Amino acid sequence: MFRRFRNNNPVQNPLNEAQMAMLVRANQLVTNNQPGQAAPLFASLAVQMENSNHPRRAANLHARAAHAYADSQDEALALAHAQSALRLFIRWQMTARTPVFYANITRKMNARGMPSAVAALQKEFGAAAVGAPAAQPTPQRHGSLPTACPKCGAPLRSDEATWVDVQTAECEFCGALVKAE
Repeated sequence: MFRRFRNNNPVQNPLNEAQMAMLVRANQLVTNNQPGQAAPLFASLAVQMENSNHPRRAANLHARAAHAYADSQDEALALAHAQSALRLFIRWQMTARTPVFYANITRKMNARGMPSAVAALQKEFGAAAVGAPAAQPTPQRHGSLPTACPKCGAPLRSDEATWVDVQTAECEFCGALVKAE
């Protein structure tokens, strides 16, 4: 699907070398079932992306931090990063991403025994997060993306990707251009 707010220069990478290394490390830690060590790395990158005026990347990194904190049973930080992600998703009209993240994080929080965090999200975001995405033009057919970004290791999903053209998507985390198969 094509998103309304897309980086006008997708080749430009907002991550410097140290940030890219941190993102790769965080994704490796998640892959190796060490979310507690990955979470603060995602959180730090999210703040850095907010401070450098990259709100879409910040939102996605807050979402990754929320999931990693939830997986490591840190309810307070999982909630804080979920709230930050949802605020940015809503503010920047990331209408396709908002309900997907909301459903996934509340499901995970419920499964991890965090009902008070789920209640706080429901109270703050309610219908704003679960509302149907805005009407999109008929989606174009795209090829399949690899499951992970070849540059940073972040997860890729064809249905949530920012497509630059019919065969190329932009990684939501590092900005790498990924060719569909």
